[in-house]
Amino acid sequence: MAPSDSVMLIEALKTHYPDNHLKVGPGQWLVAGSGTAVDVSNLLGITTGVSGLAIVSLIGGYFGRAPNNIWEWMASKGKT
Repeated sequence: MAPSDSVMLIEALKTHYPDNHLKVGPGQWLVAGSGTAVDVSNLLGITTGVSGLAIVSLIGGYFGRAPNNIWEWMASKGKT
């Protein structure tokens, strides 16, 4: 989660997670990857501030209401 879209963060996502990220709203992406939240933050340049401000958290489960494409993406990435 970021306060707004960041060109640098978007480029980092495209570079490091080209097929494993999904934009769900302004400044909000889902990322399927391995490692800890710190590992993802470091890889994307968030920790050092190179890619701007953002919070990285791990998802252990999910529930709620969202467009079908989001549920389908999460279900497909949960199998990897």
